[in-house]
Amino acid sequence: MSKLPTTATAPSTPLTPEQVCDLPMGELLAQVNVALDTTEINEPGFFGYVTIQGSGRATIYLPSQASDLARDIATRFLITTRLGLPTDLFPDVLQATVIRDGEAQA
Repeated sequence: MSKLPTTATAPSTPLTPEQVCDLPMGELLAQVNVALDTTEINEPGFFGYVTIQGSGRATIYLPSQASDLARDIATRFLITTRLGLPTDLFPDVLQATVIRDGEAQA
């Protein structure tokens, strides 16, 4: 998966969990200043992780062998988690662990 271009601006208005789930992916990534990439971590139960640079820009890394649907859901879940929004719209199997300094892993 290649990195998608995003803008360097933060969302002008706070997003709701419903908006994170419903916005077209490109628009969502641009609004929250997130890029996508892949990781070769393809373990069962691992959905991806997000890193946050000092500038506030984030990159979400998703398993290279995950399906498009799994990538979509994991991306939206990690964005919801990063924004500190409730995650009750997502399956209970998705859980995030904050590793350090705002990095989250699902």
